[in-house]
Amino acid sequence: MKAFIVGLGQIGMGYDFKEDYHVSCLTHLNAILAHDGYELVGGFDVSLERRNMFESKSKVKCFADLFEGLTKTSPDFVIISTPTETHFEILKTILKLKTVKAILCEKPVSYDDEEATHMVDLCQKNNVKLFVNYQRFYLPSSDVIKKKLFPSNSEIEFLKGVCWYSKGLIHNGSHFINLLESWLGNLESIESIVAHNYWSEEDTEPDALFSFKKGNVFFISSRESDFTHYSIELVTSEGKLSYKNGGDEIYWQSKVSDPIFPGYTILSKNMEPIESNSLKSQYFVLDKISKFMGNDNSIAVCEAISTLNMIRILRKLKVEK
Repeated sequence: MKAFIVGLGQIGMGYDFKEDYHVSCLTHLNAILAHDGYELVGGFDVSLERRNMFESKSKVKCFADLFEGLTKTSPDFVIISTPTETHFEILKTILKLKTVKAILCEKPVSYDDEEATHMVDLCQKNNVKLFVNYQRFYLPSSDVIKKKLFPSNSEIEFLKGVCWYSKGLIHNGSHFINLLESWLGNLESIESIVAHNYWSEEDTEPDALFSFKKGNVFFISSRESDFTHYSIELVTSEGKLSYKNGGDEIYWQSKVSDPIFPGYTILSKNMEPIESNSLKSQYFVLDKISKFMGNDNSIAVCEAISTLNMIRILRKLKVEK
């Protein structure tokens, strides 16, 4: 697919600008350069410095005017990696171009559920697929974890967990809500326990109980100003999942018979590692989207329409606060 990147900040280009794209794909630029299924045809950014950086690495034209860039390059795949409040207007500009078949938008699609719904509707009317870049969802490790949590040969009788997050429930916590929905089914309700505003007045950071279809998870907010801390721990009737450092370290412990007390079970001392592949996270996003657009319906992707329920519930929580 002919790809165009809108916004060349950290996730667009910055995180691994100096890294070889064969080694690191933490950004959209490196991921597109690394993936054979995509041809980079252009980029857009308001910053002259970033436009020059983009062109020096990619050898592809970067534009100061978005619509000009789109019309001159005629992409069929566009990535929106700009601040959330700009997504709607940028999407409307992109949809003026009839060559576009798919859009990958940074999370969240919008802070407002009505605006997010409007964006989904506009894409459907224009026969354009709208995907969301919850990159942990696309990692191979996420598929492995789901099989560990819900093995086909066992009936899970119990599941409860804890998630540590920061930098806003919508802005960053939604990463983990989306991931947990992929494992535990739809988010059904949130019960706020303690309200916090460590990060921004625009985004609540509560300690809260999240009820998913297949289990409950307590979300606890930490202060990003102190240090970064993102983790999930899920305990089931079959074992324990430890998802540490935002998913860079993942372990599964199965239950085993207690060697000392007959009739009892304990967690195995063997912590089975699950490879994260997080260094190439954006590559896996593009890879799954490419396969899905190639009519492989067995591929799990995160379409924007599937996130609307989460946005509505989070928005309601913010309004009630």
